[in-house]
Amino acid sequence: MKKRMIVLLAALCTVSLIGGCGDKKAAKNETEVSDGETSAEAYNVDDCVKLGEYKGLELTLGTYEVTEEDVRNNIESTLASYPSYEDTDKTVVEEGDVVNIDYEGLKDGVAFDGGTAQGANLEIGSDSFIDGFEDGLIGNKIGDKVELNLTFPEGYQNAELAGQAVVFKVTINKIVEEKFMTYDTVTDEFVASNFVSEGYQNVDDMKKGVREKLESNNEANKKTDTQNAVFEKLRETSTVTLPDGLLDQRIQEYMDQFTDNLKTSYNMELADYLNGTGSTEDEFNQQVHQYIEDSLTNQLLMEAIAKKEKIEVDEEGFAEYKQGIVTDFGYENEAALIEQYGEDYVKNAYISDKAMDFVIDNAKVTYDAENADKTQTPE
Repeated sequence: MKKRMIVLLAALCTVSLIGGCGDKKAAKNETEVSDGETSAEAYNVDDCVKLGEYKGLELTLGTYEVTEEDVRNNIESTLASYPSYEDTDKTVVEEGDVVNIDYEGLKDGVAFDGGTAQGANLEIGSDSFIDGFEDGLIGNKIGDKVELNLTFPEGYQNAELAGQAVVFKVTINKIVEEKFMTYDTVTDEFVASNFVSEGYQNVDDMKKGVREKLESNNEANKKTDTQNAVFEKLRETSTVTLPDGLLDQRIQEYMDQFTDNLKTSYNMELADYLNGTGSTEDEFNQQVHQYIEDSLTNQLLMEAIAKKEKIEVDEEGFAEYKQGIVTDFGYENEAALIEQYGEDYVKNAYISDKAMDFVIDNAKVTYDAENADKTQTPE
């Protein structure tokens, strides 16, 4: 649960791993607001960070090689989501059976969106449907038409159905047996029928494509793990004092962005999200506090290194950096990115990334699975 929450926290923070979350206000550094009052963003990084050694850091990480076993396991996992079904001679539904059904869900006598399907295969006991649906089919026979009077749970993600009484009209078509292809039995025909959208025409295409994806993922993990290891070492050797009020300001900015994204992207309130993740508000707030505190600490460390090494924006590299963000995060164009975050903020994020590259380029990194530091991205 903790990992799932952090993944969403990170997903909603779109600009920079190092720069942390924020908006246009977060671009200020060593500036003052117009009425003469000092903003929480107006700080001198030299007063906040006492740098320790940051050149020649010794880091030991695991191996990022993709093995044949990795390819096999990935394909096996993928094939587990693509079952085929064979008819059986069974006539009475029991726990554990896979039944092929037609169903229609009605609320106040009217079919509701997403509540109707034909020829759906459902494993009895999988808890795929709301409470009472699967149990209500046990003991019925092929050809039976069953009416199930049920109630959606209070915390159901569709607010219009949450806590509402409904009727499902179900026809039991047949009882089937679920079968799966494996790495050793999958055929060219099966791959072409199910994975053409992935660009796979045959088994060899699939094996090659999976390997390429795993290598790409491992390379991304390698970069993230290396950055995390750098931050861990820097925290051990440096002292960071957060500017007064800045952490609270960033947390508030983040929460505003988080709740707005929940509403606009998922039509969810924070309470709905917490209910869906099984987390309390206190747990969530603690996670946000820790996440933003770590992000802000990392940002200050990179700012301090960038200032000491006189790292500045180069126009060609900055243009490439902005285009990369536009592409990776689906902005309409560069102007949309700048409109959301401001030119100065994006420049600061770019400089922080360059500072991280500088530290990594000057580090001594060893890739050794047996003696790796405990900083790698969790599976």
